[in-house]
Amino acid sequence: MQPGSTLRPIARFFVDCDGTEAASVVIGHAEIFEREPTEYALARLSWAPGQRDAARAVLSAAAQSAPAGESVYFPVNAAVSSNHAERRGIAEACGFELFQEKEGFWWTDTGQALPEPTRLHLHAMPHIGRDKFASVIGRCVAETLDRTDKLTVSRHQPPEWAATFLDHHARSTDEHSWLLAETPDGTPVGFVGVTKRDTEPNSGVLTLIGVLPEQRGKRYVDDLLHAAYSAARARAMTGVLSLVDVQNHPMMAAMHRTAASPDAHPWHKWLYVSNTPK
Repeated sequence: MQPGSTLRPIARFFVDCDGTEAASVVIGHAEIFEREPTEYALARLSWAPGQRDAARAVLSAAAQSAPAGESVYFPVNAAVSSNHAERRGIAEACGFELFQEKEGFWWTDTGQALPEPTRLHLHAMPHIGRDKFASVIGRCVAETLDRTDKLTVSRHQPPEWAATFLDHHARSTDEHSWLLAETPDGTPVGFVGVTKRDTEPNSGVLTLIGVLPEQRGKRYVDDLLHAAYSAARARAMTGVLSLVDVQNHPMMAAMHRTAASPDAHPWHKWLYVSNTPK
């Protein structure tokens, strides 16, 4: 969540010092997890120089205003807040726990050679149909290593989650860069999907990628990433952004192996939570 972008404000908390606002924050409802019911979220935290105590006071008060037992989320985005380290410190001082940290990796198309996925046969979504694609996605996400996906999938049946995900993300204009991978004998391996970014049509987002649990440990993910970059190049995308849970160590390593940089794009996000997500 970009602070304030999807927030439906409920109340604003502030500390007043001799007529001057020392700190403030807004609590509201926001779609923290895409296509899930709205959660309580805090945003627009601001404080005057030297007033971090006031910032902690308003953050704690706002969090405590939520109904008992409700989780309250506080996102911190490096692309939005240059003082993100201070924000994280304030959140932790108020008892918020880090729910997920994500790194943004940027692959740039410089015309470099991309390895052919000789171990795999790749099939674009229009050639195999959404049902087969959704079936493989469902099997992959049932054992996902991404903490956000793990929570949202736990609220649904994996096949249902996969079908809904495709309905929202695999637009007809993007279907040819959604690829299902099989071994030469037709055994499913995994999938990858690349979509064009709405804000930057000449670049893309690696929307979702997965390897079936029984196929993991063979570095098929590298083949899928190279296939994604080739698909992006075929669509004249000059770069691809991938958002990776930092605790998903296999994917973090694969990003580095395939020359995606964590430093080329100012995207890094921390999601804090008070209470336990349901």
